[in-house]
Amino acid sequence: MTTVIRTVLLVSTLGSMLAACGDNGVSKIISADAPPPMSRAVVIAGDFIAGNPGVLSTLDPISLTVMKNVGPAMAVGDDPILRHIGNELFIINRADGNNITIVDDQSLALVEQLGTGASSNPQDVAVKGNKLYVPTFGNSGVTVLTRGQTATAIIDLSADDPDGKPNCGSAFLVGTDIYVSCGLLDDMMPFFPPRGPGKVYVIDTGTDKVRATLTLHNVNPFGAFEQIPTGAPGTGELLLPTVSFADGSGCIERITPGPTPAAPGCLITNAALGGYASRVSFQLDAIGWVLLAPVPSSDFVHENLRRLTLASGALQATPVNPSTQVIGDAESCPSGQLVVSDTTMNANGLRVYEGGVERTSAPLPIGLKPTSTRGLVCY
Repeated sequence: MTTVIRTVLLVSTLGSMLAACGDNGVSKIISADAPPPMSRAVVIAGDFIAGNPGVLSTLDPISLTVMKNVGPAMAVGDDPILRHIGNELFIINRADGNNITIVDDQSLALVEQLGTGASSNPQDVAVKGNKLYVPTFGNSGVTVLTRGQTATAIIDLSADDPDGKPNCGSAFLVGTDIYVSCGLLDDMMPFFPPRGPGKVYVIDTGTDKVRATLTLHNVNPFGAFEQIPTGAPGTGELLLPTVSFADGSGCIERITPGPTPAAPGCLITNAALGGYASRVSFQLDAIGWVLLAPVPSSDFVHENLRRLTLASGALQATPVNPSTQVIGDAESCPSGQLVVSDTTMNANGLRVYEGGVERTSAPLPIGLKPTSTRGLVCY
């Protein structure tokens, strides 16, 4: 009976997801007798020691099988983050890495590696056609790369920051626009204090010029943009975590893209979350679309995965994980599982939840401690 119920719920959920996907031009019918879809989780991690290679490992969230260090040699640096765009994995090697490494999401073979320039410190990537838009901490805004070429260009966003480095941290493509968040930090003082509220610059990819500038309600856009999925409340909005490390204030800010983009305010405050969101992801379950956010505690030792129902705005009273786990990253899979990174000091790796219940009895090691705040995808 349990198997039948689980199958019906999964088919119902997947049916909602396919209906939400809209105009992909593919009609799919899922039979109740069909096996559940397969998924693959990919995780990357580095050890923050300059020059040391990181790891790329995979997890089958159904069989709980981990394949360690299966990525191309030197694809992952010591401080990486990960984006899954189209049928490719984009590894952003920050700090001393200074490159974007592109890997095929099926074969995991190297496709291309593009340098962003010495000391550029890339933070994220958005892709339009054969061009990569890379926000950086080390130069005046966004480095533009062209696939198959080594030359780079810079979109200068430094007008609002006197030190010439606007500390741009995330980028996201919506239509033909790239949305870029910048912290405008004071690089000449300890702890890089913000000069004021962060900015979001809207870049027209037809001209590579800024067509709109938004002022956030809070300082220090610290996380990466994520877009609310089609069919969920707030469909199409971009969400962006912010935090002041002076007092913990901030929120998950909303950005409304379109011809007249806007920054209407907060989805939920850090005070309500009990800390700042280090990442945002989404899951469709039996009650609808939910937002998932790993939230570090003020002691920087504990980290809880919080769950917000998008339809009601209600925050689940208790974290998803028990207090013995330190959850630094989370991603839902098409097959229905939730994969999380447990960064506990002496027992770390991936854990898998399904239907609110953990399927793993211990963290599954991946070869290094999974400390990247956006180092996990599932597809």
